[in-house]
Amino acid sequence: MIIWEFKLLNNLKFLFVFIYTFIFTGCYIHYTKEIPTNKILEEKDNNLGRTQLPIKLKLDRSNIPKSIALSIKRSSSSTRKDNAGITEERLNNYLENYYSEEILSKFKMSELFISNPDSNVLILIKPLPDRVEFEDVQGLFLYTFGFIPFERNSYGEITFEIIDLNKNEKIKAYTYEMEHSAYEGLSMFLLSPFIPLFSDYIDHSTNERTFSIMRRAFEAFFLEFQYDLVKDPKLLESFYVKDSPNYSVQFKKSLKENKYDSLLLSNMESALISKGFQIFELDELSTSKTKIDRIISIENLSYEKTGSGNKETIQINYEAICNDSLSKETFWKQNIKYTTKPNDVTDHEIFQNAVQELFNKLRDNGDI
Repeated sequence: MIIWEFKLLNNLKFLFVFIYTFIFTGCYIHYTKEIPTNKILEEKDNNLGRTQLPIKLKLDRSNIPKSIALSIKRSSSSTRKDNAGITEERLNNYLENYYSEEILSKFKMSELFISNPDSNVLILIKPLPDRVEFEDVQGLFLYTFGFIPFERNSYGEITFEIIDLNKNEKIKAYTYEMEHSAYEGLSMFLLSPFIPLFSDYIDHSTNERTFSIMRRAFEAFFLEFQYDLVKDPKLLESFYVKDSPNYSVQFKKSLKENKYDSLLLSNMESALISKGFQIFELDELSTSKTKIDRIISIENLSYEKTGSGNKETIQINYEAICNDSLSKETFWKQNIKYTTKPNDVTDHEIFQNAVQELFNKLRDNGDI
């Protein structure tokens, strides 16, 4: 009898821990509401064929708000603002949903667009998150051990600006109101493996982060943009590749020579060539100098190992600046801090990754 009671007690403890874990650690299902549009191209009218549009792409993070507003709707129909036990980190998760790099992935996967550093067109993505809002039903959520989900909604807008870089003017802008719902609870844990199978705009996670907002925004933009391309031939004329400038890469002379200079330089040149850049040697004594349009200068390179054993890390820091060879105008400037673990990789591979870190930033900023 005592043994049976002991087993029962242990089973109840296990059940309690199970329920507690999934109520308070969180399991979310996300859904972003469809954006209605009247500009849907009929298949019979789509004559774009295998058209590929060269573009530069930038997700504008310059105006990220410090926080996102929170509204709690009370049962008395009054609305007041407080943190309601929601941490700043959780609110920032809602904020970051509107700056997710998932939108860049959707452009990369699309057969219509192809990234080209010499494209005449920049697509600038400008998010504007607004607020998070939910009903105050925490009691019902707790009384049902989290089985009845807790719902929060976030709102904002996303604008896609089509910019002609040669004329330095905005061709067109597409703005979409976003409404995203997040459901948290034990039932979400049970349903999350199945519900996302039915839609690309439903996903699940262990926190407030989701891809569904950016997927829905891209869907709306893509449908309208295709329609405008077919109905307005002049829009298509803006998408062309300008003459590629000639580049040279050099290290800024320093008093202390770094033995890793040549390793970074060779990896930088290889990466530029593989991405279609035209690279030339800068020779002060020859007429080849007239070929150079832009100079990429590498400065302040440092290579540092810290820690030991499993805690050993390698950090590479450097600054890359691209200037016009004649006017000295700065096209872009990046400070790179790349940290990794040795993990039996060569210095050559580590510097390859440190260079790729630069190109990732340039791509996300629409510089290439």
